[in-house]
Amino acid sequence: MKRSITTTYTFLRLAGLVTSMTLLGGCSGFLDKQPYDVVKENYYQNEKELMTGLVGVYDILGREDFYGSTYSTYLTLGDEGAYFRSSYLAGPEIYSYDASNPKINDIWRFLYEGIERANFLLSKVDAVSMNDADKQAVKGEVKFLRAYYYFILVSNWGAVPLKTEPTSSVNHVNIARTPEADVYAFIVQEMEAAEAMVKDIQSYGHAGRVSRSAVRGILARVYLKMAGAPLHAVSNYQKALEWSSKLVFPQGGDYSHSLVGSYKKIFTDMAADRYNINEGIWEAEFYGNRTGGFEAGRIGNQSGIQTSDESKGFSYGLLAATRKLFESYEATDQRRDWNIAGYRYNHVNNLVKDSVFYTSAEIERRHVAKFRRDYETLKPKNRNYTPINFPLLRYADVLLMFAEAENEVNGPTARAKNALQQVRDRAKASNRNNLISNESEMRTAIREERFRELCYEGLRKFDLVRYGTFVAEMKLVAQQYTQLAPADYRYLALAFNNVSERDVYLPIPISELSLNNLMTQNPGW
Repeated sequence: MKRSITTTYTFLRLAGLVTSMTLLGGCSGFLDKQPYDVVKENYYQNEKELMTGLVGVYDILGREDFYGSTYSTYLTLGDEGAYFRSSYLAGPEIYSYDASNPKINDIWRFLYEGIERANFLLSKVDAVSMNDADKQAVKGEVKFLRAYYYFILVSNWGAVPLKTEPTSSVNHVNIARTPEADVYAFIVQEMEAAEAMVKDIQSYGHAGRVSRSAVRGILARVYLKMAGAPLHAVSNYQKALEWSSKLVFPQGGDYSHSLVGSYKKIFTDMAADRYNINEGIWEAEFYGNRTGGFEAGRIGNQSGIQTSDESKGFSYGLLAATRKLFESYEATDQRRDWNIAGYRYNHVNNLVKDSVFYTSAEIERRHVAKFRRDYETLKPKNRNYTPINFPLLRYADVLLMFAEAENEVNGPTARAKNALQQVRDRAKASNRNNLISNESEMRTAIREERFRELCYEGLRKFDLVRYGTFVAEMKLVAQQYTQLAPADYRYLALAFNNVSERDVYLPIPISELSLNNLMTQNPGW
């Protein structure tokens, strides 16, 4: 459905205004940011100010350093894609960088700024006069977002400082790292509390706000992570099963989610600013062409089918698909030729003249094509910014999480196989259920399906790390490039050869280490 002019557009416009305001004080460290350049005691006096503060907490999701570009496109990439520039010899895109890298610094900084904004709002929300149900929903959204930002931090950096109160002094900069298990305990505590406070997704009619469905699905993701590396707390598979079951088997008035009929339609709708809350449960919001105060991102601009034709949608084509991903699909699987470009553009005077299809031998040169600017409906298109939303949680992911948790708890049951096959049926992939006879075979099938279904959606490295296979799988891709790629494309092995055990976690930014005397660095950095 179309975005609501009175809800989503207003929310996005506020996000743009919040970004342009001087919201953050000039304090010296990332963990002691004061959230507003107003007198704290005088802020959050009414509902309007509270909603502005809420948008400020959401605003972090759309930052170019986070889902707007850097994090979603590069820092979450695993064995499904490679940086498609032979001259690029340093940077996190190819696993050659250090703790001074500005991209790592910025994502750390903005996540903690989001947490500080949330801490400040939660310290003031109870005193605001407004409808109690709406106030509770706001409180639940902020509690969830704060927990989600911690989830991103602990997943990527391991033990991190856990700070749950607003900063009271600019001198409060020395905060020790909290053990990972304790950070995860806080995350699930806050998310479970939020689940009873936030509204149903049908109350919004779009996926840009935190809804009960979003909380339940992300809780399943968190518990699966806790069951895997590094905690290996396998009892959490049962909790992942409980939370994913709430979406797969809705009760009472719960919204009944389902898969969109066409895989392609999920992403063409995102480009055209259409929502389908059947499958799209939570998305990082972008809109517009950098006019009118709305927040656009770079989804489809940095990755995508390379073209200089701005009317078609300029794309740098910075990512190539791997042979490993391409060959994981059956020939009938409709996801292959959507996620991986089957053609390149032929240009004349920077305009697309026609398309040229790749031959069967041209695997390594194919661009990542999941987010395509061809389908943007807002004109004129901006050269470098797009209105394409980034999916944070889809129902297909929920089905696969349910299948995984069910298999780990009860084995390869009919329920687990059915959830897996729903995803495969939509893609026109074969039914392999008769080939699955035990828990190990089912585990492999689910992992492979997540690779095919969710590639380039910010989850692959996360999955490989929790499986404990990240380094081994990346080395396998390096070997494929070295042994099978044409000579001109063997340079793509560089990033995968650079990977080592230290890359399971990102480095603590050097600027944080210099300010926080209690901070320690991750191993290998």
